[in-house]
Amino acid sequence: MQTNKNIYILLFTLIGITTFAQQLNTIYTDKFSLDTSLLTSNSSKDILENTDTRTYIITKENIVQLNRTLQINDTITYPSLTRDYRKLGYNTAIVFGTTIVAYGVLWLLPESFTQWDKEEMKKNGIGAKWKENVKAGPVVDEDNFFLNYVMHPYFGGVYYMTARSNGFNIFESFTYSAIMSTFFWEYGIEAFAEIPSVQDLIVTPVLGSVVGEGFFYAKKSILKNNSKILNSRFLGKTSLFLMDPLNTIMDSFGYKQKVKTQLNVAPVGFNPYTKNATLGLKFSASF
Repeated sequence: MQTNKNIYILLFTLIGITTFAQQLNTIYTDKFSLDTSLLTSNSSKDILENTDTRTYIITKENIVQLNRTLQINDTITYPSLTRDYRKLGYNTAIVFGTTIVAYGVLWLLPESFTQWDKEEMKKNGIGAKWKENVKAGPVVDEDNFFLNYVMHPYFGGVYYMTARSNGFNIFESFTYSAIMSTFFWEYGIEAFAEIPSVQDLIVTPVLGSVVGEGFFYAKKSILKNNSKILNSRFLGKTSLFLMDPLNTIMDSFGYKQKVKTQLNVAPVGFNPYTKNATLGLKFSASF
């Protein structure tokens, strides 16, 4: 009875985190500053614009007397404008590499925490143990509450953010989290030590996606606040790493999404006196 109560409390807490993060993101979206150095004139549309960044469009009649439309730039492009499969692949490779370290750490932890029967694993070999566990599962495990309903949703959220931060939508990010938590971890790495868990198969991707979506909006808000929390860049950077460690590591090494560019001559305006089109250089970029 107490366990069910704790689960309900955790669910409402996670929903609250997501709602608060969405509201926080809206606040930062509504507040902006105009950096005119980022804007260029486009006579064909009679606007100021910068096509290299994501933009917001608002009307400023009280500033521009000719009733123009200004295009205000959001210089932080998050998430990426298109699905970045290359970065997702790098992140997945990092997961596979770091799993070896994680497995070693779990091996060193006491059996009372992991519920791994190390003597049995040593006796028959990990290959035989994996086959036995896969055939026997899934079962309801007896892991403690913290491991099942705190750590597993957190790691599910990390899997989710790995895809969400790279331009994938909610369903695609959930699918990635489910694949990684089910086939890579539960029926993969962890099956060498214990029988796959019913709770983990459900909780990790489902609650993990709720946590991950909260992380997503929170990360957007932190980035728009110049990577600061409470005016502290240390708190901001630390939070970004905890919420999205893989992408944060990649970004710290200067990862850039590949961009295809094209430069050609195209009409950019019309001269009402000569009644001729004004030609200019047109730059386009596709991600």
